[in-house]
Amino acid sequence: MMEEVSIRVAYDDSHIIDQMAEEEILACLMAESIPKHTLPSKKATLRDNQPQQQDDLIDRYQRENRQLQQASLRLEQENDVLAHTLITSKISLRTDLDQAEDRVDELTKELLKTRKKLKNAEEEKRGKEEEAAQLKEVLRTKLDKADPEVKRSSGIISDYKQICSQLTSRVERQQAAHREDLDKLRNAVLACSRCRQALDSPIMEGSGSTAPYQRSISTREPGQQRDQETEPDQQTTSTREQDQEMVYLSGQVTELEKELAQTKLHMVEAKCKIQELEHQKGVMQRDLQTARNSWLTKTVSSIRSAGGGPQSSSLPRGRASAMGRSLHGLPLSAWSSRRLSWAPRKDRGGDV
Repeated sequence: MMEEVSIRVAYDDSHIIDQMAEEEILACLMAESIPKHTLPSKKATLRDNQPQQQDDLIDRYQRENRQLQQASLRLEQENDVLAHTLITSKISLRTDLDQAEDRVDELTKELLKTRKKLKNAEEEKRGKEEEAAQLKEVLRTKLDKADPEVKRSSGIISDYKQICSQLTSRVERQQAAHREDLDKLRNAVLACSRCRQALDSPIMEGSGSTAPYQRSISTREPGQQRDQETEPDQQTTSTREQDQEMVYLSGQVTELEKELAQTKLHMVEAKCKIQELEHQKGVMQRDLQTARNSWLTKTVSSIRSAGGGPQSSSLPRGRASAMGRSLHGLPLSAWSSRRLSWAPRKDRGGDV
């Protein structure tokens, strides 16, 4: 359209110039054709000068015509240059417009992708939060279950210590009584001249075994054995009762030791479970913190890249800080582990 306008303007200018040149020529011809009333004395000079004036007019018109032709050529060249510039600018503007439209389409697609990613990230964050809440609840229940077990184990250990101390004192008393009975029996046997030679070595060494005594008695005569069977009947019955009681007490001690071993095993298993739960809790805390940080980073970067400018990036930055404050404002006190001090219990176990 601009090219047509410029061509029309150039043609109108050339037409106007042609009209002006024709009008000037006609005006000059009319001026020359008008009769001039001059003095008769000058008619001869005027007639002589007319051919020369006509030649000068023709030369002047030719010069003007050449100048006008040159001006017309120059205007045509300028018109061609302007038309070429106009066409080039139109092409460049059209190319820029196409590129801008393509860029708008790309940014629209990226914005849709970013919104989709943001939605997926929010859903994933919601799922992670629900999973974390479930794991916290499971951990809380496990810790609540572990506390009574630990208390029961500590009570069993204290009871076992008390029973062991009572049994130890009782065994010591029974050993003292047994030693007294053995001393009495030894004094009674030593009072007998017949039994002194057979029992001198085992009894003097302080052995609690009665096998040498039985072997020495079996080597004696049958008459002597009948005489001495009535003397140690009471001591033998008391010794048997003490032996039976010792066997019973040793069985109880063995059972208590087994129960203590089982209790220690349960306590170690409870400690292992608690440590495993604490480890899982730490891993979950690290994973949750990593997921939060990565989600915030991805969200902020995607929103900034979708915005494409400082004005658009200022809003996501504020939204990101608000989201960060809302995420970090969660009740992390629920994650705090219930620390169990095992040091005094270990000391008590060492005493056992």
